[in-house]
Amino acid sequence: VQTTSRFATMMMTPYTTLLATTVAVVLLTDAGAFTAQPSFGVQTTSRFATTLSMSDDDVLNKAIEMMSGGGADEFETPDMTQARIQTLVDQNPVLLFMKGAKSFPQCGFSDTATKILGSYELDFHAVDVLADQAIREGVKTYSQWPTIPQLYVDGEFIGGSDIMIEMYENGELKELIEKVAASLEA
Repeated sequence: VQTTSRFATMMMTPYTTLLATTVAVVLLTDAGAFTAQPSFGVQTTSRFATTLSMSDDDVLNKAIEMMSGGGADEFETPDMTQARIQTLVDQNPVLLFMKGAKSFPQCGFSDTATKILGSYELDFHAVDVLADQAIREGVKTYSQWPTIPQLYVDGEFIGGSDIMIEMYENGELKELIEKVAASLEA
């Protein structure tokens, strides 16, 4: 894709249209080709060729919708992701960011974390980071901790499964969980 040219033609099937659109949007954005009113169009010129041009706002909005999993209004910036994480932390007394679901962890560390928390018979909220790439990367920035799972208790970052194991073994985690459970019952 040449950012100095108004058109770029690529050979593609319908299955690669999204990929090509995504790559073109990224390349054009990185090159500073978009102005304050960006637009991007996709026009099929034959069964296998697609012409990409900067001329159709509706197609740009559709590309954003496809890339973000929702509508153009749902496109999420890193700041928006951080705000969403903050809301999750604020609203859930015991929160675990993990790979997979509580009932089906997708890594050994997440499995260990859910078993530890499950031993306290306290309902905790789990967020599957595999289902949300923005959260997966954003939570690492939020906590300044590079790995998942991550446990938050009463709004405070506790750590990953290694720290949870240590706190479980020495009784510190039980004290924190019992404190939260008592505040929920009050």
